[in-house]
Amino acid sequence: MTSIDTEIDYGDGDKYVNDESIEMAWAIKAGERSEVHMNLIMRCDTKSLRLNKHQDSILAAFRESFPDLNVEEVTPSLLKDNGAKEKWREFCEKFKEIVDDYSLGTLMRIHAAKAYSPDNTVVVPRIIYLAVEMARNVEGVNEKNKAAYIAHRDTLESL
Repeated sequence: MTSIDTEIDYGDGDKYVNDESIEMAWAIKAGERSEVHMNLIMRCDTKSLRLNKHQDSILAAFRESFPDLNVEEVTPSLLKDNGAKEKWREFCEKFKEIVDDYSLGTLMRIHAAKAYSPDNTVVVPRIIYLAVEMARNVEGVNEKNKAAYIAHRDTLESL
Protein backbone atom coordinates (compact mmCIF):
# COMPACT_ATOMS: atom_id res chain seq x y z
CA MET A 1 0.00 0.00 0.00
CA THR A 2 1.40 3.41 -0.96
CA SER A 3 0.79 6.66 0.80
CA ILE A 4 -0.89 9.51 -1.00
CA ASP A 5 2.29 11.59 -0.64
CA THR A 6 4.18 9.15 -2.83
CA GLU A 7 1.44 9.16 -5.46
CA ILE A 8 1.11 12.92 -5.87
CA ASP A 9 3.92 15.08 -7.24
CA TYR A 10 3.43 18.27 -5.23
CA GLY A 11 6.43 19.93 -6.85
CA ASP A 12 5.11 20.23 -10.39
CA GLY A 13 2.12 22.58 -10.57
CA ASP A 14 2.01 22.24 -14.36
CA LYS A 15 0.60 18.73 -13.95
CA TYR A 16 -2.59 20.12 -12.43
CA VAL A 17 -5.43 22.11 -13.94
CA ASN A 18 -8.35 23.85 -12.33
CA ASP A 19 -11.64 22.06 -12.77
CA GLU A 20 -14.13 24.62 -14.09
CA SER A 21 -17.05 22.95 -12.30
CA ILE A 22 -15.25 23.29 -8.96
CA GLU A 23 -14.42 26.92 -9.68
CA MET A 24 -18.06 27.59 -10.60
CA ALA A 25 -19.33 25.88 -7.44
CA TRP A 26 -16.93 28.00 -5.36
CA ALA A 27 -18.06 31.19 -7.13
CA ILE A 28 -21.73 30.39 -6.51
CA LYS A 29 -21.09 29.63 -2.83
CA ALA A 30 -18.95 32.77 -2.43
CA GLY A 31 -21.74 34.86 -3.96
CA GLU A 32 -24.30 33.33 -1.61
CA ARG A 33 -22.07 34.01 1.41
CA SER A 34 -21.57 37.63 0.38
CA GLU A 35 -25.34 38.07 0.02
CA VAL A 36 -25.91 36.60 3.50
CA HIS A 37 -23.21 38.90 4.89
CA MET A 38 -24.81 42.03 3.40
CA ASN A 39 -28.22 40.96 4.71
CA LEU A 40 -26.74 40.58 8.21
CA ILE A 41 -25.10 44.00 8.02
CA MET A 42 -28.36 45.65 6.94
CA ARG A 43 -30.56 43.93 9.52
CA CYS A 44 -28.42 43.61 12.66
CA ASP A 45 -26.74 45.89 15.14
CA THR A 46 -23.33 45.32 13.62
CA LYS A 47 -21.44 46.53 16.69
CA SER A 48 -22.70 43.48 18.58
CA LEU A 49 -22.68 41.04 15.62
CA ARG A 50 -20.32 38.11 16.17
CA LEU A 51 -19.06 36.46 12.99
CA ASN A 52 -17.12 33.66 14.71
CA LYS A 53 -16.86 32.11 18.16
CA HIS A 54 -13.18 33.16 18.27
CA GLN A 55 -13.97 36.79 17.48
CA ASP A 56 -12.27 38.27 20.55
CA SER A 57 -8.95 36.53 19.92
CA ILE A 58 -9.10 37.20 16.17
CA LEU A 59 -9.70 40.92 16.73
CA ALA A 60 -6.98 41.18 19.37
CA ALA A 61 -4.42 39.48 17.12
CA PHE A 62 -5.54 41.56 14.13
CA ARG A 63 -5.12 44.88 15.92
CA GLU A 64 -1.83 43.71 17.45
CA SER A 65 -0.50 42.86 13.97
CA PHE A 66 -2.14 45.80 12.16
CA PRO A 67 -2.78 48.55 14.74
CA ASP A 68 -3.02 51.40 12.23
CA LEU A 69 -4.85 49.66 9.39
CA ASN A 70 -7.89 51.68 8.35
CA VAL A 71 -10.55 49.07 7.64
CA GLU A 72 -12.67 51.58 5.69
CA GLU A 73 -10.62 50.58 2.64
CA VAL A 74 -8.50 47.43 2.40
CA THR A 75 -7.01 47.35 -1.08
CA PRO A 76 -5.13 44.51 -2.76
CA SER A 77 -1.94 46.57 -2.43
CA LEU A 78 -2.41 46.76 1.37
CA LEU A 79 -2.62 42.98 1.35
CA LYS A 80 0.37 42.30 -0.91
CA ASP A 81 2.82 45.19 -1.34
CA ASN A 82 5.94 46.19 0.63
CA GLY A 83 6.21 43.05 2.74
CA ALA A 84 2.51 43.05 3.62
CA LYS A 85 1.96 39.60 2.13
CA GLU A 86 4.39 38.02 4.61
CA LYS A 87 2.87 39.91 7.55
CA TRP A 88 -0.62 38.75 6.54
CA ARG A 89 0.63 35.18 6.12
CA GLU A 90 2.05 35.24 9.66
CA PHE A 91 -1.27 36.56 10.95
CA CYS A 92 -3.22 33.86 9.11
CA GLU A 93 -1.03 31.04 10.38
CA LYS A 94 -1.83 31.96 13.99
CA PHE A 95 -5.33 30.59 13.35
CA LYS A 96 -4.44 27.45 11.41
CA GLU A 97 -5.48 25.15 14.26
CA ILE A 98 -8.20 27.42 15.66
CA VAL A 99 -10.51 28.63 12.88
CA ASP A 100 -12.11 26.10 10.54
CA ASP A 101 -11.29 26.76 6.88
CA TYR A 102 -9.04 29.65 7.93
CA SER A 103 -7.40 29.70 4.49
CA LEU A 104 -10.54 29.22 2.37
CA GLY A 105 -10.71 31.78 -0.43
CA THR A 106 -13.42 34.26 0.57
CA LEU A 107 -14.80 37.41 -1.06
CA MET A 108 -14.10 40.57 0.94
CA ARG A 109 -15.28 44.09 0.21
CA ILE A 110 -12.46 46.53 -0.57
CA HIS A 111 -14.38 49.70 0.34
CA ALA A 112 -16.52 49.35 3.45
CA ALA A 113 -18.89 52.08 2.24
CA LYS A 114 -19.97 49.94 -0.72
CA ALA A 115 -21.75 46.63 -1.13
CA TYR A 116 -20.26 43.57 -2.77
CA SER A 117 -19.72 44.02 -6.51
CA PRO A 118 -17.16 42.81 -9.05
CA ASP A 119 -15.15 46.03 -8.71
CA ASN A 120 -15.39 46.11 -4.90
CA THR A 121 -14.20 42.64 -3.98
CA VAL A 122 -10.95 40.84 -3.50
CA VAL A 123 -10.44 37.15 -2.72
CA VAL A 124 -8.66 36.66 0.61
CA PRO A 125 -8.18 33.80 3.08
CA ARG A 126 -11.23 33.46 5.33
CA ILE A 127 -9.33 34.60 8.42
CA ILE A 128 -8.47 37.94 6.78
CA TYR A 129 -12.12 38.42 5.78
CA LEU A 130 -13.20 37.63 9.35
CA ALA A 131 -10.65 39.97 10.94
CA VAL A 132 -11.41 42.92 8.66
CA GLU A 133 -15.20 42.54 8.81
CA MET A 134 -15.13 42.01 12.58
CA ALA A 135 -13.13 45.22 12.94
CA ARG A 136 -15.56 47.03 10.61
CA ASN A 137 -18.41 45.87 12.84
CA VAL A 138 -16.89 46.54 16.26
CA GLU A 139 -15.36 49.87 15.22
CA GLY A 140 -18.70 51.12 13.85
CA VAL A 141 -17.73 51.29 10.18
CA ASN A 142 -20.51 49.01 8.93
CA GLU A 143 -23.10 50.65 11.17
CA LYS A 144 -22.13 54.09 9.84
CA ASN A 145 -22.63 52.88 6.25
CA LYS A 146 -25.84 50.92 6.82
CA ALA A 147 -28.16 53.56 5.31
CA ALA A 148 -26.07 53.65 2.12
CA TYR A 149 -26.23 49.84 1.81
CA ILE A 150 -30.00 49.84 2.22
CA ALA A 151 -30.47 52.68 -0.29
CA HIS A 152 -28.28 50.86 -2.81
CA ARG A 153 -30.25 47.63 -2.35
CA ASP A 154 -33.56 49.48 -2.72
CA THR A 155 -32.34 51.14 -5.93
CA LEU A 156 -31.37 47.78 -7.40
CA GLU A 157 -34.70 46.22 -6.42
CA SER A 158 -36.66 49.04 -8.07
CA LEU A 159 -34.99 48.49 -11.46
